[in-house]
Amino acid sequence: MEVKTYTQTLEFLRSYIEPVASTAEKTISEALGFVLAEDLHSPIDLPLFNNSAMDGWAFGSEDIKPEGFTLKEVGSSFAGHPYPKKLQSGECVRIMTGGEVPEGADTVVKQEIVKADDKEITFPSEVRADDNVRRKGEEIRSGDVCMTKGTLLHAPEINFLAALGIHKVTVFKKVKVGFFSTGDELQSIDQPLAPGKIYDSNRYCIGAMLREKGFDIIDYGVIKDNPETLKECLLRASQECDAVITSGGVSVGEADFTRKVVLEIGELISWHCLIKPGKPLAVGKIGKAYFFGLPGNPTAAQVTFYAIVSIALALLSGQKDPKLVYALAAAKGKFKKNVGYTDFQRGLLTMEDCRVTVTPAGSQKTGALKSMIKANCFIYLADNQAAPADGELIPVVPFWGAC
Repeated sequence: MEVKTYTQTLEFLRSYIEPVASTAEKTISEALGFVLAEDLHSPIDLPLFNNSAMDGWAFGSEDIKPEGFTLKEVGSSFAGHPYPKKLQSGECVRIMTGGEVPEGADTVVKQEIVKADDKEITFPSEVRADDNVRRKGEEIRSGDVCMTKGTLLHAPEINFLAALGIHKVTVFKKVKVGFFSTGDELQSIDQPLAPGKIYDSNRYCIGAMLREKGFDIIDYGVIKDNPETLKECLLRASQECDAVITSGGVSVGEADFTRKVVLEIGELISWHCLIKPGKPLAVGKIGKAYFFGLPGNPTAAQVTFYAIVSIALALLSGQKDPKLVYALAAAKGKFKKNVGYTDFQRGLLTMEDCRVTVTPAGSQKTGALKSMIKANCFIYLADNQAAPADGELIPVVPFWGAC
């Protein structure tokens, strides 16, 4: 079995995964969580007109005097109610945030530093030309590409599209993912445990992780260690889904049938990925569907999903250059790390005196489940890194920042 580093694994996935081709038109109210399937061009300038960045008075910069100056207020420009005339020298208008800067004006002074005596407005000496004006088209010009193909649409993207007056977009259809667990030892969680049995937790966890990512899912339940039953389920899932995820059964043990069956009905590329926890990983295709075999250990399955499979599914969804989101935090406490493996240790991010620190969140053993509950991040320790020293800045992946 081939051995790959974490970086090599991601490089392979980027070359192996082909995005889904099916697209659909969605209103922006429906498009949250979808991936844009085409470049978008702005239909308007943004801002659409010169407008004020704050409440104050607007005037032409030719009236500015180093020692200060006084102008006559001749009207107002509020949001949605612009001043209709061209300003002349010596004139100013009361303006509010978002109000259109009238013709003849190019500068706004905030109200806190101005003295108003009825319609006589006195400005201080520190006024600078062009202050506090948001210029027409300074953010984007009409006709320019405003959003590129492969963009995952979150709330800020929806806000931006709405501000441009874009009502509908073409997106890639949601990836449909089927999943199931394998193993004669697995038992339903609503039944008392029989001797030698364990509860099937992975299937619930995989389903929850997929829902968090917004995928359409099909839960195929628990499949016993029977090659024919397993083959039937895999063939059905590959016809109904874009991707299939299993947990367990991808090693080379006598009862690990998943690997053998996938090789029989499709293609399988299996290797040891040098990450902890994790290591056994299988990727392949059955018909049109991609196959991902996760380790059977619950914690290893979670780590492998977030670190690898979530990125593969993002690529399949058409997302442009998906990756984990890293931040830096100061190491605190005792760490263990062997060079040669990329560790995704469970960590706890905290803020102490305006300094972000991270500590191990309990046991880092592969079988430890409680530390995943306590943790709020993965501590990312690259394959060539030893255990970090106290205070050393190290990368972390907040759970809300996983791809």
